[in-house]
Amino acid sequence: MEDREQMIKRQQVLADFGEFALRSENLDEVLTEACRLIHEALGTNLSKVLEIDEEKRDALVRAGIGWKPGIVGHKRIPLSDRSSEAYSLKEGKPVFTRDIDKEERFEFADFLKEHGAKAIMNVPIFLPGGKAYGLLQVDARERRDFGEEDIQFLRTYTTILGPVIDRLHKVHELQVALDANKHLMQELQHRIKNHIGIITSLVRMRVRSVNSDEARQELEAVGERIETLRLVHEQLYAANTAERLRLRPFVMQLTENLCHLHEGHSGKVRLEFEIAEMDLGPDTGVPLGLIVNEFVVNSLKYAFDGQGGVITISVEALEEDSLRVRISDNGKGLPCEPQPTKPGSGTGMRLIERLGQQIGAHPEWSAAGEKGTSLCLEFKLR
Repeated sequence: MEDREQMIKRQQVLADFGEFALRSENLDEVLTEACRLIHEALGTNLSKVLEIDEEKRDALVRAGIGWKPGIVGHKRIPLSDRSSEAYSLKEGKPVFTRDIDKEERFEFADFLKEHGAKAIMNVPIFLPGGKAYGLLQVDARERRDFGEEDIQFLRTYTTILGPVIDRLHKVHELQVALDANKHLMQELQHRIKNHIGIITSLVRMRVRSVNSDEARQELEAVGERIETLRLVHEQLYAANTAERLRLRPFVMQLTENLCHLHEGHSGKVRLEFEIAEMDLGPDTGVPLGLIVNEFVVNSLKYAFDGQGGVITISVEALEEDSLRVRISDNGKGLPCEPQPTKPGSGTGMRLIERLGQQIGAHPEWSAAGEKGTSLCLEFKLR
């Protein structure tokens, strides 16, 4: 009956460890739990997992139960010709010592004796493919004969442990690679943002040197569009991603910068935002940002005659993954009526039409109340 209970207990330990290993992606947690469950199954005082270092020819106590502070994660055991650990790894099988005080084949680390260890069982841990990872070492404070049942249980345990360690090593390697890629992408976004900033500065220098008012206005418009692209990369850099653009802060920063830049001409303009919290891909965010730029710049230049006013921007999510974007001002209104769908043939208007096509939207122009201009776009998210 006792043997049956012991067998059931050990099967339960194997099941518990398997479930824990599937849930966790932290190698140290898994190894510590492996030691704890071994301690529970065999009733030993001490247990540990040794991780070999082939270059140093030693093994680190990577995890363990029952050891004083300063052992786990710090203590190393030399894999000399007289170590039981090296012998077990070389033979590829469990090796145990009933009483280390009477053992003549091997030499043992001092900290084992300091912890009162008497009997020691070494079981190699092999990764898939046969490469040795280290050893599961079970230590008892009394002389002990490890029976065949103990040996076979520990062999089964390490057979499970090897692939688990291999999986967690690969998870760690993938995470390291992912972090490195994120860092490189962040650095790329940062450099792009800085390079675009340099281009913007060059355009502004050129603006100050030209004599033609028309050329100056065109260069200023180009500079503002380049600045919109710089803000896109600034937001991507801030979010540590190259895939998603936070729409609300992007639009707010863009329009606030434009108002500050044109305040001397437009007067004091109040901005009102009703923008849902959402992220857009750059393929949608960039054209939309340029559309906002064109509308706001036109309003600041032509709608208010230095008297100031209000510009409102709203973005709402519709059904079926669609967005409705509405931009309006309370300025002097469209110059061409009653043809609100064709407000003019300027560069800005033509650019808005083409940018709308890029995101699958048809710009709809209309009057905003008694006076003012409104632009509405509806499109599906990509």
